[in-house]
Amino acid sequence: MPIRNPINHATAASSVLALSAKQSGFNSSEKSAESLAEALDDFVVQVSTFPGFYLKSTTERTLTLKNHTTAEEFQKIIQDSNSGPRIGEVAFKFAELLPLDLDYEEATRLKNWILNLVVLDKPKGSDIVKIQLARVPLRIAFDKEPKTYSGSNPTPTPKVYIPEQRASIVFADFEINTQYLIANAAKLVSLIPNVYDVKSTIALLTSLPRSGLKPEDLLSS
Repeated sequence: MPIRNPINHATAASSVLALSAKQSGFNSSEKSAESLAEALDDFVVQVSTFPGFYLKSTTERTLTLKNHTTAEEFQKIIQDSNSGPRIGEVAFKFAELLPLDLDYEEATRLKNWILNLVVLDKPKGSDIVKIQLARVPLRIAFDKEPKTYSGSNPTPTPKVYIPEQRASIVFADFEINTQYLIANAAKLVSLIPNVYDVKSTIALLTSLPRSGLKPEDLLSS
């Protein structure tokens, strides 16, 4: 991949993100949900300290959630929290990521979640590549006496819901340092031997990260 050419900088960014995930251990197929939060922090540090990216802004907004907030209400609350150009898409995706379909074991064991989203954006006609890391730490709850059973060996199916809470959403917005990538193209190619597909990289890094994807599964053909 010729990194000197800005047309390839979105792919270069996705390759750095996937490599950072691999090095930080941010891989849900090999880690428990409890240890993913620490791995996510390590991943964010690696992204933040890569000189080919520079941090434009960090924004935190409070999300006031009522008891039994629905996915549709959650989406609207996030959309109203920020005025970014793609906030509608971000809010929709976060609503999709809500862990409301957990099985009984997961629901009784996991009450604290971090919903994580990675957005790569390259405006049409521009060489600028933007990266947004967004996260929502969230508590979930479940009915203690679920009444739904299924199968010949019935297991209670929990009704998972969002309890009343003051949550937060944090956005970290980066841009590609184009001059750094061009000036250090040869070095970067040697450090990032594999080219990673943008779409699949985002799937790997976006929670609920239970897709089973591993970084080595994302190699572009």
